[in-house]
Amino acid sequence: MRITVFDLGREGEHEALCQEIKNHYEDSWEKAEVIFHHWDETEIRDCTGCWSCWWKTPGLCAIKDHASGLYKDYINSEKVILLFHTEQGFIDGKGKTFLDRLIQLYMPYIYIRNGECCHLKRYDSYPDIHIFFEKNGLNREEIKVIRDHMGRMAYHFHSQCKELLADQGSFRTVELKHTKPLAEKLSHQVTEREPAGKWVIYNGSPRGIHSNSRLIIEKIVVGMKAQGAEQVEVRDLIQKKNHARWAEEFSLVENHLFVFPLYVHAMSGIVMKFFQQLKPVDRKEVHMAFFVQSGFPENSQSYYLRPYLELLTKRLGVSFDGTIIKGGVEGLRMKPEKANKQFFDEMEQIGKTYVQTGLMDRRLKEKYEKLKYLPKAAQFFYSLLSLTGLTDFYWNLNLKKNGAYKNRYDKPYRNE
Repeated sequence: MRITVFDLGREGEHEALCQEIKNHYEDSWEKAEVIFHHWDETEIRDCTGCWSCWWKTPGLCAIKDHASGLYKDYINSEKVILLFHTEQGFIDGKGKTFLDRLIQLYMPYIYIRNGECCHLKRYDSYPDIHIFFEKNGLNREEIKVIRDHMGRMAYHFHSQCKELLADQGSFRTVELKHTKPLAEKLSHQVTEREPAGKWVIYNGSPRGIHSNSRLIIEKIVVGMKAQGAEQVEVRDLIQKKNHARWAEEFSLVENHLFVFPLYVHAMSGIVMKFFQQLKPVDRKEVHMAFFVQSGFPENSQSYYLRPYLELLTKRLGVSFDGTIIKGGVEGLRMKPEKANKQFFDEMEQIGKTYVQTGLMDRRLKEKYEKLKYLPKAAQFFYSLLSLTGLTDFYWNLNLKKNGAYKNRYDKPYRNE
């Protein structure tokens, strides 16, 4: 049995644990081969959302770093152990980036599973995932959010998931099932206010100014200014050199809105890397709100992130102004202006409502979240379309444009 351990922590954090894990698995499985990738070998660059691994070099990431060796060992193992560091009540940005770039091991093609869109397998089999994360400083809800997210991630990625629990050199595992996430709580406590001061809107898309998130922000800003907002600044979190300065300024700005795409059922690595730099404010005059968008049409995909965003505001000691989740956003930039009119009008309305009431628009929030899962009729219609190949048309078109269509089923990391 081949077991690969990925130490996604910080220098020295898991050093003793790694040796204990090696001893445990070698003692538990005869002829176990335990491979380690230590903390300094797991520093990889953030996913850019370029989709090269889907339509230019199928199964291979375009970023030239050490990731290819990591993911080759990942897919050729029977078990993988992921050792995470936590910050701000969640796995840190380094660990999140590792999960983001797992997407190269899957196909862009979609099938329907329990009323939700899921990516097809690229490989015939995937390793069982064992996760370990330190719980010091985490409250009960934060621990559940991490566990729920990991169970969901493994479910979508066709793996079984267990939590590795350590106690003085002794180990046991507990299955992390795919369960429903925590429900919203703080959203029922927010109240209208008369907003004042400056507005900062953060674009959390790895595509930066060329993203759907940036286009959404531009429309929100139109609505905010129409409602009388004067001090509005947009910051692209892809500019990581500015993270430290922006984090220092955080407590000085009254209104913060984060707009970003869903990456593996949570925020992208660059967003988490910014969150973990924020210091507790304990000032209710500082407010945070969130707009999470995804290409999946159903909103259930984002519900594993939603409770964390509320918990983050509690941890920072700031006021929570609500979260809006919107699916079906991918392809926004490719549609004609007329096709986007209703959606853009709604984005402007979000801006107006936020400036007028200090809350994310509840009417639109409820409208969007009616599509929690795909209706039975939509599932049936999609199944019929999939028989004709039309559901794969967009991906196949781009594969052909890039001369990669014949390689679409490649398994570049699989050992022969």
